[in-house]
Amino acid sequence: MSREKAGYRDTIAQLNEMFPDKGCLSKPETAKFLGVHRNTLDRYVKTGKIRFNDLSLISKADLARQICT
Repeated sequence: MSREKAGYRDTIAQLNEMFPDKGCLSKPETAKFLGVHRNTLDRYVKTGKIRFNDLSLISKADLARQICT
C-alpha cells in the first residue's frame, strides 16, 4: 500500500478553502492557486485527464499529488 506524500493533506485543505464548491479545477483556477501564469502551468502540471466543454480539468486530489514533495 502506498503512502501519502508529505504535505498532501495540507494542500487538499488549502484547495478546499480556496475552492470549496468544486471537485475539479480549470487551468486558470489551478494557475491562480499556484500563483503562476497559465502558460507556465503547462510545463509543470499535467492537466487534461478530465475534459468538459473543451476545458482541461484536474481533480483537487491529482493536483495535490503532483505538487507535493
